[in-house]
Amino acid sequence: MAGVYIHIPFCRSKCFYCGFYSVASLQLKTAYLNALVKEIRMRKEYLQEEVVSTLYFGGGTPSCLNESELELILDNIHNVWNIDKQAEYSIEVNPEDASMEKLSAFRRLGFNRITIGVQSFHDSILKRINRSHSASQAITAIENAKMSGFDNIGVDLIIGLPGSSVAELEVDLKKVSVLNIDHVSVYILSLDSNSVFEKLSEKGKFRPLSDDFLAQQYLLVSDYLKSIDYEHYEISNFAKKFKYSRHNTSYWQQKPYIGLGVAAHSYDIISRQWNIAHLKKYIDSLNNRFLNFEKEILTDADKWNEYLMTNFRTMWGIDPYYLKNEYPCWWNKLTEKIENYKHLGLMVMSGERIRMTERGWLVSDGIFSELFV
Repeated sequence: MAGVYIHIPFCRSKCFYCGFYSVASLQLKTAYLNALVKEIRMRKEYLQEEVVSTLYFGGGTPSCLNESELELILDNIHNVWNIDKQAEYSIEVNPEDASMEKLSAFRRLGFNRITIGVQSFHDSILKRINRSHSASQAITAIENAKMSGFDNIGVDLIIGLPGSSVAELEVDLKKVSVLNIDHVSVYILSLDSNSVFEKLSEKGKFRPLSDDFLAQQYLLVSDYLKSIDYEHYEISNFAKKFKYSRHNTSYWQQKPYIGLGVAAHSYDIISRQWNIAHLKKYIDSLNNRFLNFEKEILTDADKWNEYLMTNFRTMWGIDPYYLKNEYPCWWNKLTEKIENYKHLGLMVMSGERIRMTERGWLVSDGIFSELFV
């Protein structure tokens, strides 16, 4: 089984926290879609004979596309790859795009999972991060998604936003509970490369909240959501009734996937490659029948490091028997460190696997630096 990711880079405005590749203009949308279709057809062989079990439209703002534009992409994907009949079709949606008309169109096209970029249910915070929707629009979007027939609805929230408080976070969590959302992604604000906040920070005009305060908020979120029957199944992700993001879970379980569009990444077990992160050059390259990307062949050390990093992100953790058999030398050097992390309450044995605790996830970057080859 494999996944397909489609990057739609267009936004109405640039959110101050965002480091993903995007452009605050729709000017090249038609030219981009034509190039994207060319890329789909040219990369037919990448997934070999793998059956595609997940499709994910991310961005940017995929919901800026209309029904015919999305249909064009989907038709070409279906013509090129074998899509499982039970495939997960996910799309990221901005609240201001989530009209009944548009959401009903998504359902007609086969989308069965939707993620709404809420970030906060407080208007003052949304303005501070340059979001173009209001809290009431976010609530309406969730209600519209339900009425349109979606039964797998997720929202994104960010903790540590400027001016945010524990009291405001508690209000956000209560809204999640009342709205009975299936999936919640909760990200700790970071200074992403090329984001507005990073540039402001370099000029001394923005200061992130302290690590201790962010840890307090993170553990509050985890404890609250678990108390209302969410599983904390990945560092930043919570789900009810096993409604995990199948697409993202395939990343963490290191299954192959193809990334289509500007700046999109692909992985085929042996190597990783990433498309050029420049909209005009991406379009021009494909108009000249040229795939413009960089590629790296993964070494054993890369595979070891990636296995630890991706699997430790999840509640399923790592398989010590697999590592012992595949990388005996490195594993033998790791066992003492893992025992120490268990003693500190940062890792636990869960069945036959070893996983990080929530407190372990909070300091996972430091742990990885000690475990990596």
